[in-house]
Amino acid sequence: MPTFWDSLKALVSASPASSLDSKLLEKIANSFPLPVFVIDIKKDRFLWVSPGSLSLTELPLEELLSAPVREFFEAHLFPSDIVLSLLQGHMSEAELETTFRTPHHSHHLQGYWIQLEEHLFVLIFQDVTELRSAQEELTQYAEELRQQLNILMELKNSLEEANRSLTESKEQMRMLAAVAAHTDNAVIITDAQGRILWVNRGFERLSGYTLEEAKGKVPGQLLQGPDTDPATVARIREKLRKKESFTEEILNYTKSGKPYWLKLYITPLTNELNEVTHFLAVELDITQEKERMTRMESQLRDVQQAQTYAARIFKRFLPDTSGLRAFFSDVQLWNVPLAGVGGDFYFYAPQESQVIVALGDSTGHGAAAALISVYALTSLWRSTRHFVEDLSELYGDLLEGIVASADDGSAAEGFELALLRYSAVTGQLEYLGARRPLWIARGGQLREVQGLREDVSAVSRHIPPLQTFSLQPGDRIYLFSDGLTDQLNPEGKKFSVARLRNFLQVNQYLSLQEQLAFLQQALLQWRGSDFPQTDDILFIALEV
Repeated sequence: MPTFWDSLKALVSASPASSLDSKLLEKIANSFPLPVFVIDIKKDRFLWVSPGSLSLTELPLEELLSAPVREFFEAHLFPSDIVLSLLQGHMSEAELETTFRTPHHSHHLQGYWIQLEEHLFVLIFQDVTELRSAQEELTQYAEELRQQLNILMELKNSLEEANRSLTESKEQMRMLAAVAAHTDNAVIITDAQGRILWVNRGFERLSGYTLEEAKGKVPGQLLQGPDTDPATVARIREKLRKKESFTEEILNYTKSGKPYWLKLYITPLTNELNEVTHFLAVELDITQEKERMTRMESQLRDVQQAQTYAARIFKRFLPDTSGLRAFFSDVQLWNVPLAGVGGDFYFYAPQESQVIVALGDSTGHGAAAALISVYALTSLWRSTRHFVEDLSELYGDLLEGIVASADDGSAAEGFELALLRYSAVTGQLEYLGARRPLWIARGGQLREVQGLREDVSAVSRHIPPLQTFSLQPGDRIYLFSDGLTDQLNPEGKKFSVARLRNFLQVNQYLSLQEQLAFLQQALLQWRGSDFPQTDDILFIALEV
């Protein structure tokens, strides 16, 4: 089967050279082993599909590639009008949710629709069926558990009231036994030494033992088996020894050897002298709930592993900052994505006695923003493989790629950017900025340098003016994303640019490492340990 890029290359072979980045597309194809459909909407045909697409559709490759796109999605997607409207409307990018049905399975999908060329689009799906099922099961389980707990609390209150009544009359004890005999839950009454005196029909149905078989036995010796937790058994024995009321979960076994889980509610019964004469145990079968919880825990582990894998792939695009120490006396980096992968990125490339440094903040969050960041990083890497004569040309290459990816040139997706070039020989610093400022600290004073107030996007076609500065030993350079200054506290207030500026000025006497550690502590105190991080955070500090 042709690769993702082979299909695209064949499509555009008769046209002028494509502006798409082949390495970027190959990385995207290899990094997302998901159902992927490359669609030519003009020909109404699939040009390429991933192995995940074949698994999802349960169709052979030849049949899938020959199927009309609109008819195929209309037959298998529910609702199908979401994708059909995308095919008709030529949108450059969109997110959607739908259900894909085959004769044997139904899959709930989350999808991303991205335009590659004028008539060429890619539709990437992620199967979230198991996650949705786990969420629904968890909600159902929580409701069932709430109802069961309400019933058990009502029963427990009734038992406590009955216990108080038993100190007044033996007749009331017989009445309690009559009530317990007709409840669906298992009920056991033992003597003060823990030997069974009576069990109800619920116990007989659950355990398989009759009253005659159970009478005179200790419940634990009768019901516990090879996988019963010894620590649980020890806790129960200690509570019984202390003659205390308690609740516990335990694995027991039926007469035939089948395991089942119980929720135990055990209460001591006393006489007129407040002496314990009996124990009353109410047992609730929670086997299905335990099995459901085990399945959900396994599904959550799978989701967490997938997130970890995506984060590991994204980190490979970010360089180790140790190479910057050849140009600066100290280098400090603080990078905390909100969800493993995100929209903040950084880059540097040594060039002879100079070094190019970039910090960016892509539109959005999560995987969508990470794709924009991957594009920017890949473009920077490609453009700096040769010596960059003019920093404006490097900025223009980035802008050209963003503009080319928009179908009508009006897409708002892009990224904020601070782009620097520093010469260790001359001490000269060049800066181009798009909504990401440059801060230079010297002698306790902080100078803020602004670029364009526009993103690098198809909406803006401007290249910011090149600004040049002469640096001295001891000068410090600060670059950061807005996730730091926009961090909210529990009152809904931002950390703010003014607060960051004041912090850096006041603490200029500290080393960069100490200053960064102090800043991290200050931000944590601002938002509080229980309040969540609200955006990706990226902060770079360089000292000449």
